Amino acid sequence: MQVNSKSKSSASSKLVVLWLVGYEFLILFVMSAYKYWLNSSYPSPLSRSFLSGFVKSYNLLYTGNLFWVTICLISIIAIINISFQLGRVNKTALRVLVILTVVSIILITFAFSLGRIPRESFYENLVSLSQKGIQTISLSSFAVLHLFIAISACVISFSVLMKYYIFRSIWITILLLLTGYAVVFFFAYNYKDDYKLLIDNKKTVDAGTILGAAVWGGNRPSPVLRERINKGYELYSFGIIKVIILTGGGAPGEMTEAEVSKKELLKKGVEERNVFVENKSSSTLEQIYFLNTNLYKKNNWKEIVIISDNFHLLRTKQICKFFGINAYTVASDTPLSTESTFNFCIKESFAVILFWLFGIG
Repeated sequence: MQVNSKSKSSASSKLVVLWLVGYEFLILFVMSAYKYWLNSSYPSPLSRSFLSGFVKSYNLLYTGNLFWVTICLISIIAIINISFQLGRVNKTALRVLVILTVVSIILITFAFSLGRIPRESFYENLVSLSQKGIQTISLSSFAVLHLFIAISACVISFSVLMKYYIFRSIWITILLLLTGYAVVFFFAYNYKDDYKLLIDNKKTVDAGTILGAAVWGGNRPSPVLRERINKGYELYSFGIIKVIILTGGGAPGEMTEAEVSKKELLKKGVEERNVFVENKSSSTLEQIYFLNTNLYKKNNWKEIVIISDNFHLLRTKQICKFFGINAYTVASDTPLSTESTFNFCIKESFAVILFWLFGIG
């Protein structure tokens, strides 16, 4: 009887190991494909046309993809190490891992069940806990839990007693999250644009895009938008860009951000035939999605310039990289205090991470 009991226990442990490995491969595929589906026009992520396009466009070296691949590989290595020492592994530790994976699947299923997140700004939705905000929170919670699962598997795998140490896993997870966020914040805060490179090399690119910003009463550009317009005109007058794309929607009954920008550029002497307007978008992601779908690919452009505020350029560059757009970035001359720059970079760093992981922002 004792032999049968041990045999059943061993078989059960092996099934748990298979479950954990299968879970990791499932999550790797789902999360790699999700961001591509979200930023495409395919109605279903299971359609043959989408899967074909996903395989062609998938870039292993993209930061978000590297995150999922790295975490899943670390988990699988830890699980394989556990499988070689099943006789020593504490059974409660295996049950904990299974429970965590089930909770993880519930979280991601709930997030997906809320539907497709539109390509629009999520900050207000996040604060007001709208459907989109809840979905963003669910996805973020899932990512943290998945990292926690990987760390928990490592803690079990490489501990002397093959037991689960919850507080050790929690503290390591918190440390990695804070370190990762601090690294992203550092790059956002210290981002250097390509202005000097373009000027020194007398570079000429296919087009320049001025990203929209707030419009004030009387259809006047806000100081932030005005500085972006001025920088775009400066590059145009230097011959670096010959075509200017203006993006940004607006409130009903008012001129859109793009239309106000166009009016200002025409005043400066830019020929109207060299100006393109996109006036329906409400976020950076929507603007670059439009640029990629309607202009960059159709015109076979090779290089463009994106003009915005410096704290905004890291995320903009990453979105362009995701879509395969070869973009230089140039910062406007909007004066910002150290405190304002710090606060903007806090928000932008969070947005960059969300885009890397889920393709939202």
